[in-house]
Amino acid sequence: MFRGLRPDEIEVRVGSVSAKGASLLLYKDARCDMNILDEVYGPEGWQRKHEVINNNLYCGIGIWNKDIEQWVWKWDCGTESFTEKEKGEASDAFKRAAFNIGIGRELYTGGFIFANCPTKAKQPKGFELDNPYQFSGAKVTDIQYKETENKREIIGLVIKDSKGVQLFAKYGQVGGKPATNAPQASNPVIPEEPPIEDIEALKTKVIDRIQLAALEAEVKRTGVKTIQICKEYRVTALRELKLEQWTELMKRLQNVPNKKIADLGL
Repeated sequence: MFRGLRPDEIEVRVGSVSAKGASLLLYKDARCDMNILDEVYGPEGWQRKHEVINNNLYCGIGIWNKDIEQWVWKWDCGTESFTEKEKGEASDAFKRAAFNIGIGRELYTGGFIFANCPTKAKQPKGFELDNPYQFSGAKVTDIQYKETENKREIIGLVIKDSKGVQLFAKYGQVGGKPATNAPQASNPVIPEEPPIEDIEALKTKVIDRIQLAALEAEVKRTGVKTIQICKEYRVTALRELKLEQWTELMKRLQNVPNKKIADLGL
């Protein structure tokens, strides 16, 4: 298992905007993936390839396996960016392939991250930030993980803006006690519960391609049958899962050992 990402390797961006604030997403860039691959395997121990399949650009990451003396590959496709179309798509495919081999997979365990801030209504519907640069320069300043043999989960997280003002904080608990590297503040900031409209949005929003890739990786790791998941959540395909269902399911799958046909409680 790769090491957990450091705070300086994690970037923050706005996910959605509501009447009372914005949800925030955690992500990594391609340079982070390359640095970690170099760190673990050395510059000569991994390689990447790009191929166009059915008009989609795929990237594969090959890692040299000394035991079998062969390259082991993981592939995924990317999506176009709004700027530098081809470069953005290639970078996205590379980041997704890196996710498939396990780099940064813990970013999807952070839960719902919400920051209160001024917003305004926009036409024809929805909301936008009152200050479009509100979260420019926002960064993770502290992160804590709970680790087992098969998984890593974010249990503590602090996000601050470019001026050092705290936007979000949750402090981890291990065995009922604060995590050993949790900040000890005399007056810790407790994040407010997300507004009702954001909770309702989780119930109707369908998962995106990145979340689908994360789920498919967990399904492959655990051996849980796709048909079993679809039956329980009453969908015909994994891509039809709502974000709320996906969040619950990912937490359940994290507790399932590798390559074990699991009973999810049907």
